[in-house]
Amino acid sequence: MANKFFMALAGHCSRRIIPGRFNRSHAVSCQTAQPEEFPQQGRQIHSIHYTDRVNKELRAIADALPGKPGVYLFKDGQGTPLYIGKADNLHARVRQYLQGGDGRFMIPFLVEEAQDIEVILTASTKEALLLERSLIKRRLPRYNVQLRDDTNWLHLRLNTRSPWPRYTLVRRTKKDKAVYFGPFHSAAKARSTLAFLQRVFPLRTCTDAVLKSRTRPCLLFQMGRCCAPCVDHVTPSRYAQLVEQSTLLLKGRHTEVMHTLRENMHSASEREEYEEAARIRDLISDISTTLEQQRVIDPKRADRDVWAAYRCGLDGAVALVTYREGVMSEPVVRHIKQAAGNDGEWMAAALIAHYEQALFIPPEVLVSHIPDAIEDLTEWLSERATHKVRILAPLRGKRHRWVGLAAENARLRFNQNSEEQEKRTSALEELGKLLHLEMTPYRIECFDNSNLQGTHPVAAMAVFIEGRPKRSEYRRYRIKTVIGADDTASMKEIITRRMRRAVESGAYPDLIVVDGGKGQVSAAQEALHALGLEGQALIGLSKPRSERRKGDRLTPDKIVLPHADAPLILSPHSPVLRMLQYLRDETHNHAIRYHRKVRRKDTVLSVLEAIPGVGPSRCKALLRTLGSATAVANSDAKTLSQVPGIGPVLARQIIETLQLAHRNQEDS
Repeated sequence: MANKFFMALAGHCSRRIIPGRFNRSHAVSCQTAQPEEFPQQGRQIHSIHYTDRVNKELRAIADALPGKPGVYLFKDGQGTPLYIGKADNLHARVRQYLQGGDGRFMIPFLVEEAQDIEVILTASTKEALLLERSLIKRRLPRYNVQLRDDTNWLHLRLNTRSPWPRYTLVRRTKKDKAVYFGPFHSAAKARSTLAFLQRVFPLRTCTDAVLKSRTRPCLLFQMGRCCAPCVDHVTPSRYAQLVEQSTLLLKGRHTEVMHTLRENMHSASEREEYEEAARIRDLISDISTTLEQQRVIDPKRADRDVWAAYRCGLDGAVALVTYREGVMSEPVVRHIKQAAGNDGEWMAAALIAHYEQALFIPPEVLVSHIPDAIEDLTEWLSERATHKVRILAPLRGKRHRWVGLAAENARLRFNQNSEEQEKRTSALEELGKLLHLEMTPYRIECFDNSNLQGTHPVAAMAVFIEGRPKRSEYRRYRIKTVIGADDTASMKEIITRRMRRAVESGAYPDLIVVDGGKGQVSAAQEALHALGLEGQALIGLSKPRSERRKGDRLTPDKIVLPHADAPLILSPHSPVLRMLQYLRDETHNHAIRYHRKVRRKDTVLSVLEAIPGVGPSRCKALLRTLGSATAVANSDAKTLSQVPGIGPVLARQIIETLQLAHRNQEDS
């Protein structure tokens, strides 16, 4: 059924398909989509005998539904949601699906596959709108619009609950009452923004543990880059002013920041605090220099968000361009894959996903397509913003040109993403041919070991899907059966453990890559042979150490084949080799990070047990109460003294010993 669904899209988009993977293709070329044609073509193709295929049980369920607002879930035979939607009248909306009244392209396939319909009643259509997006995000139904998640993009996090807040870069946002700015689709842009904040606002950059342990200011204070809250060189009110000014700047409220700074400068000058006035003057100059590099687009200096969608069949992108005080910011683009909804669904999904966590919602939101349930969406945005919000789809004038600019950014970014995927697909196809595989390797897993002179041995696995990292699939292992620095034995153990689970689940990687030469490949072969997996594709990626020792620094890595005497040597510029090197480096870095974490944890435990008066029982009490060795190391004396069996004197001794061990470890 699904094969028919994707084959019918051939008239809309030229695609390059990985053999045997019908649902993993990517658009490589596309013309501007016509939203009106897309549903119409679906209606023309599938209107014949459409109602004859509808399950009678679905009709009975639809006839019994109430005419009230709520959310409906089409499910398959295993109870997995296929599609989640909202309605102000559940009875009428679901019957529209079953009677062929909905002309969207995917509806016939959805109805043919569905075996059950579940509904959830809500008090209003606005509640149904929010519940729909929440369920889609949690259940990930295959026929709904799925926006590419922002969790891998960098955000600036400000922990406002701390007495001395500081900015940090994070990739995952949490519901922890902290303030998040972003996402920054460019890591360089995020880090340059953080560097600018640290340069103009002397907020602390050290961790909580360092802040609690310091007894004198650090070098940043001497450089004027930190106000030294660790030793009370700044009052809480003054620090709060710095935090407020920095957040206003991140929100784009430049005028307010400059006005406040000028007032503070004049006040300091009147109080004859000339050093403070000079510092504020320099701060104003730094901010002004940065703002001069930005161009004012809107002479009225209004705040607005501009959204535009671009689609190519079931794939596409949604771009957001923000204007704060008339200044245009860098576009943020979210990619959409395999979503059969109309443009209104795409736009509604993008707006809700963004404004659920947005710190500021402007009074005007411009869109290229009118989103579904625009009245409820407008009401919800106004409630969240605490002021009236308008959603407009302009047809002419400068607002229409702004929307067109956002649409051009969406189209450009989508095409760039498609071209990159095309290159990855070509590299995968070439790799499959080089290794004489029956099919293109879709899922590639790479393994690497890490230890320090045989101590704390660990291993890691990185996963590439369609040539891109799938970090949620990465895994870490503690070596259990090998003593000492034996890389081949460690590799055999880790391959055995991973592939034993593959045998149980029936899901195998298309290709296994081990970081190493003949020894590691032979060890992996032995593990596969013991499990009866001789047909599993396997290679090694080896660094040519001997050639480099002789002075040939340009010698590329070698691909070691299990049943070949000579390795496969590719050009240093080969896309296949670069992809494998990227995979190998990802695995190596993942293993190194895990090894450092394990070593740090074991160091804390060994230091704790060596402290007179702690011992194994009190060490267990510390871990049981605080949760982990890292939490123990980051705690203060007051927190430790609340643990059963740990008094104030012993708590201070623990803190001093752990700090000394940490400094010694850094020096080493």
